Amino acid sequence: MNKILNKIKNTRQGSIALILVIMITSVTLVSALIIALISVTDLTASYHVTESKSVATNIDACIDDALSRIASSTSVSGSYNLFTNNINCTYDISTIDAGFITVTSTASSTAALGYWQDQVIVTVNVSTTPISIDTYKTSLVGYDSVNTCGDGDCTGTEDCVTCGTDCGACVCGNGGDPEGDEVCDDGNTDNEGCGNGGDPEVAGTYCNSTCTAEIVISTDEVCDDGNTFDEGCGNGIAESAGTYCNSTCTAEIVIATKEACDYTGRSCGVYGTPHNAPNTCPSKNPLCSDNCLSCTNLCPKF
Repeated sequence: MNKILNKIKNTRQGSIALILVIMITSVTLVSALIIALISVTDLTASYHVTESKSVATNIDACIDDALSRIASSTSVSGSYNLFTNNINCTYDISTIDAGFITVTSTASSTAALGYWQDQVIVTVNVSTTPISIDTYKTSLVGYDSVNTCGDGDCTGTEDCVTCGTDCGACVCGNGGDPEGDEVCDDGNTDNEGCGNGGDPEVAGTYCNSTCTAEIVISTDEVCDDGNTFDEGCGNGIAESAGTYCNSTCTAEIVIATKEACDYTGRSCGVYGTPHNAPNTCPSKNPLCSDNCLSCTNLCPKF
């Protein structure tokens, strides 16, 4: 009996030890995950601050350049860009108003993680010697955003390819720049060219219906009746009177009188070979005349 009790006791102790090991391992894994998430958050925040500082530095560089221009000549005005290896900004200098000139400096930075933009408006007193800064304030257009696919905002470098959740699916025919696997996009999903039945098209480069290839039309179309064959007697189709378009969309074809029948192959008058007029002439008069205006049972020889 004592042996059985000791065995149960030892088994319980082993189970408790195993449970403790599992608990300690779980706590260790959770702690490691929390530390990793904190590290990622710190790195993102640090990157955010770095980009914001870069934008502020660029803005100040443009303001310094603007002040230098104004100091040289108070009549200066207009829009300017400052692009160097490390600086990228733009600024506007207003004309003098009651002894003051307004300088608006803007800079932005776009990266995979976000988009940063800021703008500073400086009022310069040019009625004093030397000139002096009267006011310096940040504009409300300043904007900082860390890109996160799935946050509902299509910002920064996000697009339909990198983040369809926020930016929507790439759409062929929207007329914008080619997206995703698109080669081109001309604002529609038509296949331009002779035989499409649309309005006559001018020579130029178009995009096909799936935005996967360009279509080049070398000559202005004169007409387009939705097909690429020549209507008229001898094409095997009995056609009504009207105006049609030829197979290359370069000229109109006029059929003055409705055809009674039509044929393919040799003319009835050549070597006495009958016209082939399937389904257009009755069995008693199975042949079609040369001008397609009547059915006959005779094919004269010439």
